[in-house]
Amino acid sequence: MPPSPDLPKLFTASGLVVTGDRKVLLVEHRKLGVWLYPGGHIDPNETPDEALHREVLEETGLHVVPLVAAMAELGDAETDVTALALPYAVLCERIRSVGNPRYHLDLVYVCRLSGESRQSDLKPNPGEVRGAGFFGAHEALSLDTFPNFRKLLARLFSDEEVWSMLAAPLTPA
Repeated sequence: MPPSPDLPKLFTASGLVVTGDRKVLLVEHRKLGVWLYPGGHIDPNETPDEALHREVLEETGLHVVPLVAAMAELGDAETDVTALALPYAVLCERIRSVGNPRYHLDLVYVCRLSGESRQSDLKPNPGEVRGAGFFGAHEALSLDTFPNFRKLLARLFSDEEVWSMLAAPLTPA
């Protein structure tokens, strides 16, 4: 079913942060009380890449790098064109908030920790999330979350291309 044309559609950016030991970073959403990836609204004058970095940092204290880098060759300094990272998935999610129903057009990126962060640097921001942690497939799939998010996690854990990308060295953003 297509999204209702009557409701606002707001862009968000979220990160499936994965590690070499086949774990994913999840946060317990403060308002919803379920486990999800870190992410949030893309602010005015902010690119999705910038929002992704800001949101993950605000919620977890961690710096990340998208696994699927921008197609740098499409950038053009002369005409001020910048290529941005490619999302893993794009979801149109209805938010059934009382008095403020809307859709989030969620750009979901698969990320790894940057050279600035390690798993042990995780510091969940209590103003943003109830908790956070790195979870293996069995653990992650048993957490309280939305059915479609559980499907996304199952896809992620079975996607060997994602896990093989972690073997590549970090490249500067």
